[in-house]
Amino acid sequence: MVATLFLAAALAAPTTGPCPPELFRIGRSTNANEVVYAARLVNGALDRDGPVTAEWHMLAEDGHREGLNFLEKLIAYGFSVDPAEGGDGFLVVLKAKKDRPVHLRMRGACPDAYVSISGKRALLRRIFVQTEGGGVVPEVAWAEVEGRDPDTGAVVKERIYPPRSIPTPEDYTAPR
Repeated sequence: MVATLFLAAALAAPTTGPCPPELFRIGRSTNANEVVYAARLVNGALDRDGPVTAEWHMLAEDGHREGLNFLEKLIAYGFSVDPAEGGDGFLVVLKAKKDRPVHLRMRGACPDAYVSISGKRALLRRIFVQTEGGGVVPEVAWAEVEGRDPDTGAVVKERIYPPRSIPTPEDYTAPR
């Protein structure tokens, strides 16, 4: 009986084709809400006019979804998209991490987001941001980028620390 109900629920669930459109998520230490980046496809190919979308999944609340506001698009979770060289997908540049572009391309029938993680090409899955302080724009203590090796499926992680703008005493201490 339970197996029958499970099968019926699975068959009734909406499908998105051979692959889910979700590319990666950004989560924060402040709550469980996440920004989800997804590929937009037209006839099985990346949409030339807007291949990526981003929206909040309000997991700390009731799970509803919301668009990004102006400030979030401008400095935190926004992105720019340009065609990649040779017509192989798109380069997505996150506003908060401009030095590490994401290569959006199709792998078979599936959209994938490739990025360098610990010096290796990986499929980006999640970025977690540890923040300090409060206010409108809290400071980033560190961010952990997580993905998978596209060949082996092994998890690849890297913790990134923002550059310090104020020197500490350790910066002036000569090694002994």
